[in-house]
Amino acid sequence: MNRINNYIKYGVLTVAMLLLNACNLDINTDPNNPSAVSTAQLLTNAQLDIVNSIGSGSPGLSNPAGVFVHQVTQRSTNDQYAITGQDFAGTQAWANLYRAIQNLNVLSDQATANQQFTYAGVAQIMKALAFSYMVDVWGDVPFTEASTAAKIQFPKFDKGQDIYPQLFTLIDEGIANLAKASALSPRTDDLIYAGNLVRWRQFAKSLKLKLYNQIRLVQNVSAPVNALIAEDDLMKAGGNFSLNYGTSSAPDNRHPAFREDYNITTTGRDNYISPYFHEILLGTSTLNPILTGIQDPRIPYYYFNQLSAARPNAQNAVEYRNGNFVSIYFSSQGPNQGFDQSSSIAIIGLYYCGGRFDDGNGVSAAGVSGASARGDGPQRILPYHSHLFTRAELAQTGVSTGNAKQLFSDAINAAFAEVNASAARGGAPAITAAAIKEYVDAVLVKYDAASDSGKLELIMTEKWISNFGFALESYNDIRRTGFPKIYDPNTDGIAFTNVNRGYPQSYPYPTPGELQLNPNAPAQRVVANDKVFWQK
Repeated sequence: MNRINNYIKYGVLTVAMLLLNACNLDINTDPNNPSAVSTAQLLTNAQLDIVNSIGSGSPGLSNPAGVFVHQVTQRSTNDQYAITGQDFAGTQAWANLYRAIQNLNVLSDQATANQQFTYAGVAQIMKALAFSYMVDVWGDVPFTEASTAAKIQFPKFDKGQDIYPQLFTLIDEGIANLAKASALSPRTDDLIYAGNLVRWRQFAKSLKLKLYNQIRLVQNVSAPVNALIAEDDLMKAGGNFSLNYGTSSAPDNRHPAFREDYNITTTGRDNYISPYFHEILLGTSTLNPILTGIQDPRIPYYYFNQLSAARPNAQNAVEYRNGNFVSIYFSSQGPNQGFDQSSSIAIIGLYYCGGRFDDGNGVSAAGVSGASARGDGPQRILPYHSHLFTRAELAQTGVSTGNAKQLFSDAINAAFAEVNASAARGGAPAITAAAIKEYVDAVLVKYDAASDSGKLELIMTEKWISNFGFALESYNDIRRTGFPKIYDPNTDGIAFTNVNRGYPQSYPYPTPGELQLNPNAPAQRVVANDKVFWQK
């Protein structure tokens, strides 16, 4: 049975038990603030909070990032790079991440006291993951005074460059705790690896490798990177760090992005597939011709067209249409940009969120349910293919040993394997081995002909395509490497697309909230200028 289903049922059972025992409650005890919470509950809630807060869908940090990396477009302030401290994704993710961190602090302390060391190890690794992405998007954040179970009302903000070294220590401590004899270990309460400690150890080391890669421009990391690789204990195929959602609508445990884009019956779908992304996948882009002539076979798994030969008419006048694909441009002020296209637009699909596979028949997303779109797609935070792309980047830039071309090829093949896994889950046909080989061979021909910079651009562009659905990682990659090339509405030759704001180099701090309430908070970030420490 799906682990999130188990969690929800466990939560209901817990409430029932509290009600049955209500007559025995001390009137001086607040039932809403219990003095002790089980390790299982603490772990499950923290994992849900962290993954939902950095993933796609509301209130995930990947929601605005998807627009910034030009995988999707939205009718929102994100569409003009105008992210503010009041934006729901940022304010809620900040609150939920710190709630998760407090739960992990309590979990770690309780688990250590009770010699449940594996729980403590998982908590430490999860906390390092959460803080790494918080530094990546906000720069300086409360860390030292937010790293204990004691709640400090006004925690100081630590510099991002001071936090990252402590994350490596935190991960190492977590790995050490995983190896200890433990009185109790996670099982189904662990929504990521179901208590598989080998997977946790390999993920922890792969997370370290990812973080070393993140800081490679500001620090010589060759020695620790090559030491990790030499250990040969990194993530293996099937070891994705991801959270699988369920298929239930009552209570709703489906993918957050699915709930947003498939539960709409009239107006208001959140995500339009970026025409820029669409044309690159088709191999027809004139704005970014890096993959010209190579059509990506993952298209029908990534999104589906509501229109078809049998259903050809758009709901209203369209801004962008390519066959049955309907969307809007980033930063558009065009005459047709504002028309509702809820039953016409191309919509995020099977791979992204457990949505519909595009079989070419076309159907309104409002009528999609059941076997055709289950909503149980995973949030892929660090899938195996993303790890391999990191390995390829490190080898290509001379930071590590290894054959960059082979790692690049392995990464693309692993990304296709992940798509085929989603196809099997959703009852869709798999991409054939011949189609995969044809695509990979064509990309490698371009790789062989490219300069060193061009090779890196190909690696990062393929990683961007393969990480469709977890835009936060692509947002980091673009700010670190400059690749893939981002869409520029000021040079696209379209009169009604333009942007007068700089690219967001970071996210703003939540307001109202942290900046107003915490006297130790710094000034608000100027997001177009204020880089995080690992950017050059």
